[in-house]
Amino acid sequence: MSSAEPITFDQVPRRKLAETVAARILTAVRDQPAGTRLPTERQLTESLGVGRSTVREALNGLALIGVVEIRHGQGVFVAERTTALPTAFELGTVEARQLHEARGVIEIEVARLAAIRRTPEQLTALDALLDDHKADLQAGRPPVVQASRFHLLLAEAADNAVFASVLRPYFRLMFERGPALYETTPAYARWELEQHRGILDAVRDGDPDRAAALMRAHVDTMSEHYADVVTERTS
Repeated sequence: MSSAEPITFDQVPRRKLAETVAARILTAVRDQPAGTRLPTERQLTESLGVGRSTVREALNGLALIGVVEIRHGQGVFVAERTTALPTAFELGTVEARQLHEARGVIEIEVARLAAIRRTPEQLTALDALLDDHKADLQAGRPPVVQASRFHLLLAEAADNAVFASVLRPYFRLMFERGPALYETTPAYARWELEQHRGILDAVRDGDPDRAAALMRAHVDTMSEHYADVVTERTS
């Protein structure tokens, strides 16, 4: 058992829901050693001032991007960092450029393979995720969790565990920094949803070339968005 200081939380306004809960948990556990056990769902519910379903959704989202590990019957624990990426990574640096380039290569092939290998169940899950994204838009919440999960679910649909494991650390970092795009770039979240719907349509249609082309354009434009945010914040 770790000797680190106990993890504590301030209550979260109800309007923030799962995204803010996930961000609050991420901030609290970022410097905790792997294997540190989080408070129980009941304790998180009480300390954060939200419902258990909201806490569960936040934890599931964090588990998907590799921040926590859910051990059924045991609890939730801080996950091992499986990436060699520096924790001081910042968008706009040389490392960021290289990371975006690598992501482009991988995600283009992920989209291509997903169009070939996706199952009906995976298409249903992706559709439901985009519905959640739309609901966040309508409620005025930044859909950071849904946006990250879309790309990871697509990697699962590609049926390649290596691609999924390579992308997961990237989206862990994007989850930490993603809100900046929604805060500084007008209509970014709606544009992102439309992009994801287009990619999913190509995947559903079993059109690997169109899925790959749409993903290439999506990743290139996202890289430009991130560069613009960094420029605004450093100028």
